[in-house]
Amino acid sequence: MFGYRTIVLANPKDLKDLFSPKVDSPFLRRIPPFKGIKALGMESDGLLFNNDVPKWKNNRKYFSQSLSPPSFIKLSAIYTNQACEELVGYWNDLKQNEIVKLDEWFRSFTSDMMGLVVSGIKENSMQLTNDKRIKPKYSLKSKENEEEKEHEITSGERYRNLRSEYSDALGFLVFVPPFLWNFPIIKPKVEHYKNVLKELGNFELELIEKRKNTMKQRQPGINSDNSSGKIRDDFLTMLIKSTENEMSTEDADVIKQNIREMFGAGIATTTSTLCAIVHCLAKHPEVEKRMVDELFQVLGPDRDVRVEDFDQLKFTEAIINETIRLNPVVPLVHRYSTDTELEIAGHRFPPNTIFGINLAHIQRNPKYFPNPEKFDPDRFYTGDWKKRSPQYAFSPFGHGMRSCPGKHFAMAEIKAILANIYRKFTFKLAYPNKPLPWRYTVVNEIGTFEVYVVPREKSILSNSAA
Repeated sequence: MFGYRTIVLANPKDLKDLFSPKVDSPFLRRIPPFKGIKALGMESDGLLFNNDVPKWKNNRKYFSQSLSPPSFIKLSAIYTNQACEELVGYWNDLKQNEIVKLDEWFRSFTSDMMGLVVSGIKENSMQLTNDKRIKPKYSLKSKENEEEKEHEITSGERYRNLRSEYSDALGFLVFVPPFLWNFPIIKPKVEHYKNVLKELGNFELELIEKRKNTMKQRQPGINSDNSSGKIRDDFLTMLIKSTENEMSTEDADVIKQNIREMFGAGIATTTSTLCAIVHCLAKHPEVEKRMVDELFQVLGPDRDVRVEDFDQLKFTEAIINETIRLNPVVPLVHRYSTDTELEIAGHRFPPNTIFGINLAHIQRNPKYFPNPEKFDPDRFYTGDWKKRSPQYAFSPFGHGMRSCPGKHFAMAEIKAILANIYRKFTFKLAYPNKPLPWRYTVVNEIGTFEVYVVPREKSILSNSAA
């Protein structure tokens, strides 16, 4: 892989050292600092590809401190409920038998919701998606009015567009070898992505500065308690609070990359997981009925989801786990060390060997999950899989020091979304025989996924759910 010896592993018993929870583990790096990683500014900032171990540990602390407080989880639940209420309003206006691109809706939904959770910015992505849906194909507006409308872009929308291009830049610069970057057909795209990175960085620095001023002046805003003016602790606010006194340029770079990765993790992965869940449940209505029964039993028909509800949604959690077992958003993770030799299954591998861990293969191994292709949430609901499986057989969020620090937040978020949406709607696949349209960049991302959105009172499940 890019000039490095690469070993792909698919036996959980070989992963003890690579998934070590020790803070001094020699395998705290994912991949070497390729040129593309450096161009993205990720070789020593953020978490994803950070190779500067001391800085990575410090950034890890930022994420853990920001994602752990009960106030953050509570705020996230509030914002998720608000975003779901808006989404339900749009979907109530859908025409009967209207085909919906669910991937676009969920991407817009998670963008709006994560904008509030991460930075307090309302991006209006769902409103734009709805406007696009109802806008006539042929408009009578003049060219001048159309051009004027194009310039009416909110800061939140611009930020969303830049993040989307950053995601494309990530896949391109990491996987296209640098020796190709100066080829005439490729060079313009490289330059474009470099400009995207520059503009995105400037936008983020401006965002950080505005938030600092808001915190100093205690100005009420979308992330404030209107009665007291107190700043709610969204992710950006917590990161700024974690710096001491005056923020240095280095502090700003750390915060910039951290919020960038938080957005990336919260939007792409959540969108893909939600679409996969909808696909699985549409194929298995008997499983959906059990989940909806649980939702109505715990929450009733209309109540907002609260933090204390999450532990009671056990079958819903089993559905999430079974879905990400079959459809891992991160099917392959990597570890490597610059100075440590590793013995696996009697073979010794020198330093600077990249170890690829094939989670997708492990999680479909019949030794650990009988009938592995079957969608069966009961294997997680009853916990039977743990009796026959070794440690690390199910690792959707990774393990050890480089596991996902937001895994508990992610599970709570998806539970809240499912609880809000599935009490109001069910889904029918527009093309039942088509598989899920995955495309792999750095993670598995969902492509165009079309469904019918059916109000629950009109669905065949309404009687059992009521």
